[in-house]
Amino acid sequence: MSHFPYELPVLGSAGILVMAWGGAWLARKVIDARDISPKEHYRLYRLVNTTITVLTIAALIVMWASKLQFKGQFWGLIGAGLAISLREPLLSIAGRIAIFAGHMYSGGDRIEINKLSGDVIDIGFFYTRMMEIGNWISGDQYSGRTIQFANAQVFGTPVFNYTRTFGYIWDEVRLPVTYASNVKAISEILKSVGREYTREFLQGAQKKIETMQRYFMVPRFEVEPDVYIRVTDNYIEVTLRYIVDPKQRRKASSFIYAEAFRQIRERKDIEIGSETMDLTVHPPDTEAKGNAATRAADNPTAAVGKPQQMEDTTRQTAEKLIGSPETESRKAA
Repeated sequence: MSHFPYELPVLGSAGILVMAWGGAWLARKVIDARDISPKEHYRLYRLVNTTITVLTIAALIVMWASKLQFKGQFWGLIGAGLAISLREPLLSIAGRIAIFAGHMYSGGDRIEINKLSGDVIDIGFFYTRMMEIGNWISGDQYSGRTIQFANAQVFGTPVFNYTRTFGYIWDEVRLPVTYASNVKAISEILKSVGREYTREFLQGAQKKIETMQRYFMVPRFEVEPDVYIRVTDNYIEVTLRYIVDPKQRRKASSFIYAEAFRQIRERKDIEIGSETMDLTVHPPDTEAKGNAATRAADNPTAAVGKPQQMEDTTRQTAEKLIGSPETESRKAA
């Protein structure tokens, strides 16, 4: 009875798969036992899952390659085949590792990449899926579509994360008022409304800034609402700058506009401005037009000449060159 030549690779492969399953189960138990947020739980579990999968595949390749006679050729063929045919999938797997290891984004984060914006709902081995926001929808709200893009796009492409690290963004509300309006009053109204809206999370935002400054070279900046004024050709633009949860931008601006307009209507010294155009109407000036003699003498038609009917000179030109038929007949006679 001949000995089975691949007994060790088969048994070794089975052992590797069992160890991989056991490692994944143990890692999940350890992650579940930790008191962490759902986003961090998702990130750690996906990172461990990806790492175990990559190591398992590498161990299986090494196990089976040891039984081949020409190992150098084997590895050369494997490398060339992977480089050519599996370039994008391998880059996507590497991108997934980079996403979790580099804390680029995780499930639930709001991101923008390649002008695509949305909330991340899943990070697979090859693709990231997110719920789209914007597009034909005014404001950062869901459009209902699911976007899927390759994880490899994180290499060499800027990834804008709205919710990572800090968790807040700055937004602005602009109100145009006329030149005669009480600018100081409208500034105080916008500041008070901004403070009312941001009062609940200003303290949390300040703590996150202090945390960022321990890890990054983040300059000191204010999180209190502030007002800025700009004079335009038609009105005075008053702008309120405030921080807001990225997923509440539209609700925040709607609340600020509604409350500000409610207080503006109670005042008579504030008027909303708009783009205007001044028209100046002059009465007819008979002297500028001149009298009848002047208008008669100032004749544009006479100055440029009246167009005349063009005379057909083709026959006269031909007669000069070859002579007329009547003249030729008299000469012959």
